[in-house]
Amino acid sequence: MEKTTDAAVRHEGSRSLGRRAFLKGAALTAGLAAVTGVGCSPSQPQPTDDAPKKPEADAQPAKPVKQAPPEEVYQGICRGNCGGGCIMNVHVREGKIVKTSAIHQEDDLDTRICQRGLTHPQRGLTHPQRVYAPERLQYPLRRVEGTARGAGEWERISWDEAITYITDKWKGYIEEAGPQSIGVFWGAGTYSYNYMVWNRLVNLMGLTHIEAGYDMAALNQGWRMYGMSQYLIGNHGNDVVDSKYIFTWAHDATIAGQCRWAYYQEAMKRGAKLIVIDPVYTGAAQKADLWVPIKPATDGALALGMMHVIFEEGLTDDAAMARATSAPYLVKADDNKILRMSDLGVEPTEGPINPMTGQPTLVDPMVFMAADGTTGTPEEIADPVIHGTFEVNGISVTTALDLLVERASEWTPERTEEVTEVPADTVRELARMFAEGPTNLNVGFGNDHWSNGQSITMCQLTLPLITGQFGKKGAGVGGTQGASTSGWAEANLGGLLFPPGAVGGLQFPINYLPEIMETGMYGEMPFLVKCVVNVASNLLGCAPDRNALTAALDKVELVVNVDQVMNDMSRYSDVVLPVPHWFEFETISSCPGKWADLNEAAIPAQFECKEDVEIAALLGQAMGIEQMNITPEDFYRTLLDTDALRARGITLETLREKKRVKAFDDQWLYGSPEAPFVTATGRAEFFLEDVAPQFPLMGYPVDAKLNSLPHYEEPLEAYDGNPLREKYPLTIWSHRDKFKVHSTFAVNPILNEIEPEPTVELNPADAKERNIADGDMVRVFNDRGEVTMKAYLDASMRPGCVWTEHVWLQEQYASGHLMEITSHATRDVWIGNQPFDTLVQIEKL
Repeated sequence: MEKTTDAAVRHEGSRSLGRRAFLKGAALTAGLAAVTGVGCSPSQPQPTDDAPKKPEADAQPAKPVKQAPPEEVYQGICRGNCGGGCIMNVHVREGKIVKTSAIHQEDDLDTRICQRGLTHPQRGLTHPQRVYAPERLQYPLRRVEGTARGAGEWERISWDEAITYITDKWKGYIEEAGPQSIGVFWGAGTYSYNYMVWNRLVNLMGLTHIEAGYDMAALNQGWRMYGMSQYLIGNHGNDVVDSKYIFTWAHDATIAGQCRWAYYQEAMKRGAKLIVIDPVYTGAAQKADLWVPIKPATDGALALGMMHVIFEEGLTDDAAMARATSAPYLVKADDNKILRMSDLGVEPTEGPINPMTGQPTLVDPMVFMAADGTTGTPEEIADPVIHGTFEVNGISVTTALDLLVERASEWTPERTEEVTEVPADTVRELARMFAEGPTNLNVGFGNDHWSNGQSITMCQLTLPLITGQFGKKGAGVGGTQGASTSGWAEANLGGLLFPPGAVGGLQFPINYLPEIMETGMYGEMPFLVKCVVNVASNLLGCAPDRNALTAALDKVELVVNVDQVMNDMSRYSDVVLPVPHWFEFETISSCPGKWADLNEAAIPAQFECKEDVEIAALLGQAMGIEQMNITPEDFYRTLLDTDALRARGITLETLREKKRVKAFDDQWLYGSPEAPFVTATGRAEFFLEDVAPQFPLMGYPVDAKLNSLPHYEEPLEAYDGNPLREKYPLTIWSHRDKFKVHSTFAVNPILNEIEPEPTVELNPADAKERNIADGDMVRVFNDRGEVTMKAYLDASMRPGCVWTEHVWLQEQYASGHLMEITSHATRDVWIGNQPFDTLVQIEKL
């Protein structure tokens, strides 16, 4: 077997290329060099105006100009997890990808590619640089026996050897500790359906799914309240242009929401007001009609203060609440549960079979009350009351809306100002604008990344429900996300992920891995993870508390990474399996939007790369799983095999023919009678019954009554009274930048020319206190770890707070890593990664 090192894994070629050389057409990499030279005439000296000219008679015949070879163009999709899903032309000459260019859309606002795609008639080369990047993985690698993880000593092995090595280990682990000892982790490093094959493998083998937790505190809260996550619940794509107010909350839409920013610009041209709520004077704040600088992580209090004003001034939309929200739920005083027909002596009935459990569902309808005191099911009471406390069959009940009014009553604008530092008059102004509408609430994941992100999200998402800012033009959450993903709910995901023979398995979040590996227990159950398979994620580069996670992985016997490149997680693995670049295989995008898009294979998979479906199939077949005997073609045909999708014209044949098919028309308004909320009740819910931990096996308690309604919580670490602030007085969080999506695109020559290294920005007052000048190298540290970066002074930063780009590869930091200083602590209703809830100190080096 051929031994090699990290450096030797790279292709031949230099990454020291300058932009000037690039613009002159010099080779970018060895793989691209043969292409970029095509069509360029040899350099010839050009005569000056005063240079002697030969007589016409002596002129030599002109040399023929070398013609560029024929060019083929394919549809590709940039599907890093910004979620934009920008489609583009992929230009191929002589079997090589030479550039990308924009595809003009039927809506000009959809014709976009961000800086990461860097599309230009002559310079659309960031993607080709990734296709032919030196860090591309070319063939399976195994860590040389006896060397340490991360030492960079590898041996090249064949696919047969790799599959046999992994599955032989698996068979031993299963015999020793059961299939649940094999954990599979997948992130969102590729927005396409192909990587869902790992979910199929997990369910068929009974493996453990290690949840990523990325963004999930907010996403899960949105799913529980609206039936879809906050990322997906908007109206049709261009609906925001009809908004009067756009609330961009803890989200720099100019960078983190580039795929949506064009819509906001158009709305502002039409007269919409942009309100930005953010601690930092971001790009979006600079464009805003009103910037509201808020104390970090107090956003839930601001939303509660706005609710107080809305209720006090009668700004609610009672009809919308009665029709489509939890406002009329009758909540029992004794146990905080919803009054149901069984409480009135009506026996529950059996409903449809739950496909997840195979057992019948239980039908026990809620009780609503009419204005005359009549009670009945929601179908029987067309116009229920939403205010009041009543006795029903001797049971004391109060409407969910009145419970919310009581919860918000303590959040006067003055108290809200004390907590958030937002002036009381501004609180009132925000509430009035929001209620007037039509209002688009654009919440990103800035608040999710705090340990109180779940409660913040609940408060934010309640505001549209009480003001009727949903189900109509210009109103809703997100505004550009919902349609296509809602359409994909009609795909055959059940048949794809839970085929006959599927047994399911355990789940736990990556946050719990350190504790599980330290104690050997999952809650009260003896449990150890023997193997971790990491897919579509640079886990060690993006998950918080890197040192604790690394220590946990040290106790795992086998770590397998499936990726395109040699990144942080690849380097720390025992076996690395190469997958193709996005443009090297056919797949279907899962990026949200109103289209179903096909990503064509512009060129065959390079080297020995195999796509996820092929790899998972090989592993499953080696383990004797008949249902894993599938090809990519089988996989996509199963995914699309529903009457609902066929009715929309979405089949593999139509996608191959048309490349994209509209999944929803442009008048899709979520929460309207025509497109009702897809919760179990058909209503959006600000009152939640029986709130429980997402992962109950850990045994962590949850206050169900507190979490049943919007409420305010402080973060776990970066709160004012934390004694740790004496030692670590600064709060650090990270921001998205224009040139990366997490660590994707972190290594790219042209982008690195523009943004060459990690930086940390701090307010001049904080810098002066530490004798830090602009451009100094500084150490950012706490008890968990440290990272060294270049400091920049920025007066727009809030004093006491610093921020940095999210995120770079370890090799790009001068020392350490950003994720070393973050915490894996989390609250336990919805588990998420909360890297913003971090206290640090900074010192000049």
